[in-house]
Amino acid sequence: MKRMIHKPGILLPGLRVNATGWFTAVAGITWLGMAACEALAGWQPASNVTLRAGLTVQELYDDNVYILDTAPAPGVTAPQGLTVGQARLASWVTSVTPSATVAWEPWDLFRLSASYAPEFQWFHNAPSEDHVAHRATLSVGGHRDRFVWDWRHQWLGIDGSHLGPVTLRPGDCRAIGGIPLRDRRDAVVYRTQWRATVPVDGGFVRPVAALYVHDFRTDQRPNAEPSRYLYDNFIDRWDAQGGLDVGWPVEQKGHFLIGYRFGHQHQGELLGKESPYSNDYHRFLVGFEGVPASWLKLAVLAGPDVRDWDEPPAAFRQSELLYWVDATVTLLPTARDTITLRAVRYEQPAFTSHSVYEDILYHASWHHRFTESLTVAVSLSLYIGDWQAPAMREDWIYTPGVVARYRLDEHWEVECSYSHDTAVNRVSTRLAPYAEGREYNRNRVGVSVRYSY
Repeated sequence: MKRMIHKPGILLPGLRVNATGWFTAVAGITWLGMAACEALAGWQPASNVTLRAGLTVQELYDDNVYILDTAPAPGVTAPQGLTVGQARLASWVTSVTPSATVAWEPWDLFRLSASYAPEFQWFHNAPSEDHVAHRATLSVGGHRDRFVWDWRHQWLGIDGSHLGPVTLRPGDCRAIGGIPLRDRRDAVVYRTQWRATVPVDGGFVRPVAALYVHDFRTDQRPNAEPSRYLYDNFIDRWDAQGGLDVGWPVEQKGHFLIGYRFGHQHQGELLGKESPYSNDYHRFLVGFEGVPASWLKLAVLAGPDVRDWDEPPAAFRQSELLYWVDATVTLLPTARDTITLRAVRYEQPAFTSHSVYEDILYHASWHHRFTESLTVAVSLSLYIGDWQAPAMREDWIYTPGVVARYRLDEHWEVECSYSHDTAVNRVSTRLAPYAEGREYNRNRVGVSVRYSY
């Protein structure tokens, strides 16, 4: 059964309602971060140890905190005690992120690095969204000649509300489940990847393994009156896989690859009911890694997914051919310009319903370095969630954005950013009556100052 106990966490109640307390907390965290950086500056570690510290303070304006454009029907309400999303609610958002990184390299065949960066966020007009995101990483690895190995770990612990978002009808669960809302609530996420590249003649053999675990710590509650309101229940999921890549050299410009993965995806219970969508999968891959030209870098891997499902519903498209893609193309037209094209596509269990969907991302960015201090990046992404029947959902999110960074000196950097989201429903409202309530538009403008040592 899901946890139904409220964990108060580390967000002080005074920060939610008291402006003086909020300002004191921001100032206090900022002062501690600066003091830690100065302390590290005066300490001399061993020659094979590197220490870095930083502090980032950001002020951001979000014109649609609950990513909701649809106003509720007249007279529609939700039970007391739940956090109801408000249409087009705008708020300033303050975030403070101290960070610390340590790296140790005693010899070539072994290196270690670890980092920790808690991000404190306050939503001035929406205290239900206040949270702390604890991010930590640990990487070990090394190399000798052409042999390379690495093992990476990433942890994300979100200390936020224990309640899922609530939307009044005719609103609906947002496009692709409302990821910004999800990522402000109690959860633990763990990812790990291991691989070793073993040289064989001019090519290589590369065994790989990976694990992803998403443990939602929010309450699950029944939607007793779905025509009046919707409570978003979040469902645990995990994915474990392992396999092998084999690479052959191509004229000193890279390697042609073939690969195979075997894995298992698990979707957790929803209100005590087991999911029928857990599955085993076989993934067959081909690709290329290398530098065909001085201005072109390729890292492309793609192929079909063959799935073995756990007794899905009769209407489920079991025979659908699925594809897995992870491709990055980097163009270097000049010494000051970098163009990156990225495509990602894979199937995974949903996190708000017992269903599965293809998670698809197309992203393009252009970075231009005007001077040694000033860099500007322009980007455009299309994020698609394409559900398999019997689920009636296909969501597209378009996101253009721009970021400008200016380095004042070796320690200080200023960043200005803007992004716009347009979420579009791609299914008929005749089949899904509330589907238009998934759509939204959002603008975010931010300024941040970063100090590092």
